[in-house]
Amino acid sequence: MSLPPLGPPPPDSARDADYAEWLEFTGKSGAEINVSPVHRLRISGPGPSGLTALPGDNRPANKARGEAILTGHWRFGATHIEIPHGHSPWGPEFPSFHFADRIHRFHWLRDLAACGPTGEAHGRALVSAWVEAYGKWDNFAWRMGVAADRIINMLSAGPWLFAMQGEAREQLLDTLGRQMRHVQFSIPEETDPAVRFRCAVALCLAGAATEDGRRTLEAGLALLEAECAVQILPDGGHVSRSPEALAEALLDVHAVEELLLRLGISAPLFLSKLQPRMAAMLSFFHTADGGLLPANGGGDCVNGLGRAALRPHGGINSKFAFARLSAYQRVQANDLTVHFDAGSGPERPHGGHAHAGALGLTVDDGPERIITSCGSHADLEPALRDAARRTAAHSVLSLNSEDSAVFTVDPVTGMRAPDGPAQLAVRRMEEGDQYLLEGQHAGWRVRHGLIYRRRLYVAMNGSRVTGEDSLSRPMSEAPPALPGGLIPFEIRFHLHPDVQIADGPDDRTVFLGLPQRQRVWRFRSETLLSVENSRYWGSEAARKSRQLVIRGVADPGADGSQAPNRVRWALTRVDPGIQGESA
Repeated sequence: MSLPPLGPPPPDSARDADYAEWLEFTGKSGAEINVSPVHRLRISGPGPSGLTALPGDNRPANKARGEAILTGHWRFGATHIEIPHGHSPWGPEFPSFHFADRIHRFHWLRDLAACGPTGEAHGRALVSAWVEAYGKWDNFAWRMGVAADRIINMLSAGPWLFAMQGEAREQLLDTLGRQMRHVQFSIPEETDPAVRFRCAVALCLAGAATEDGRRTLEAGLALLEAECAVQILPDGGHVSRSPEALAEALLDVHAVEELLLRLGISAPLFLSKLQPRMAAMLSFFHTADGGLLPANGGGDCVNGLGRAALRPHGGINSKFAFARLSAYQRVQANDLTVHFDAGSGPERPHGGHAHAGALGLTVDDGPERIITSCGSHADLEPALRDAARRTAAHSVLSLNSEDSAVFTVDPVTGMRAPDGPAQLAVRRMEEGDQYLLEGQHAGWRVRHGLIYRRRLYVAMNGSRVTGEDSLSRPMSEAPPALPGGLIPFEIRFHLHPDVQIADGPDDRTVFLGLPQRQRVWRFRSETLLSVENSRYWGSEAARKSRQLVIRGVADPGADGSQAPNRVRWALTRVDPGIQGESA
């Protein structure tokens, strides 16, 4: 494949600014690596003499993206390029470092494979052209996390990718061997835990899949066991508190075990012991539309990632309602599902993608999502992923347009991570015919002297959610002499893009329509309610959405028992026939 004339690269000043922004949001793992000539010499050498077996590709494919690539259209997030027919994208400058990062990971191979023999042939040609351009070294494309993902995706592509003949196959195996050695020799210096986990998986799969790879396999298994001990919580959740990260980890662990068993190699005990716990916790986050709760850097996974991760583990249906260590509450009331974020930022260095969404809620009616967060996605531009981490991107109160947690740079990873909020506590009770979830935190106490409290009452028949949000001065403290007087706040309820909105009879009421089953819900606030634009980033493509916003001002000396420091609201399922009636 020849290289296309994509036009002149951006000026150095623009690329420098893009690189600076890229590093701001990705930290040390996003930086180019300038290795010594000794390292380049160490990783050189022949590729594997052959392949023993290849892991199965257990992740869902995006056939639409595969079809677009076949026509020369490449898109990651909002950035795209057009490649003339018969050309590859390798060589010219990519439009952004984010675009380059995504394309070098090779996760698009499964998308091409979903297009049949034509897609497979195109995938082989693209990989062969990549090997020619980048197969020996590149300071950006050979960063540890990218190299590990690429190894996994190449191996998982299966026999169709390695069906190359002659010199092309030899060069493919040569670059595979170089990348395996690069990851194995460099892993002690890697500080990002997410990258370390993927490196461990890459070494396990590569060591098992290649002849003479026994030492690589042993190193990978030792590293994977160590990382699982740190990153998988005793309740089966992921230390990042991300449901999507848990699904990815479960897929990885299962792929390693499955390949070892297929080769007749005894799999370490930790692989089999971990998976039932992980699967049970993943089912806790599973939603009726087949996806997952979008939280802490992850999306809704309606593409099938969660289903794929759970599939090998049968019909697991978690009966628990509170994940203590993962720090989420779940209320299931007939078709109604409410998730409540009961946790603060993860311990460092695991908070690089975590959100400041404490006490945020999501509400689903069967397979239809109603209230959610803005979500996130790996293809999303780093600046937007960072925006999605803010408190205002969640369905919860934010005070003075400030986050409930404080984002500071983690010196280990170089990424911003949320600290707090402090004094976070959540309790759960049953009162008559309803569940009560009550949480509070002191995220704004130092800055504004106020404690935030949220109460949720969920009817056991699934027809109603009533909420109360309040801000109060701690009873043990004297009224603060803070300058500025009243403090503005907003309570946001981000709606899923599929929700249809109709005006209510007054400025405190709106009707929310769910198109699949033609159900209608009424949202009513005791104060003025506005409907505003929002964005939903929880799926593979960003979508326009709306949000309900309640605005008010808080008295820093009040106890939160009444307005303006207390706001009540209710979400009630109604018969479509009463939409025009007064609420």
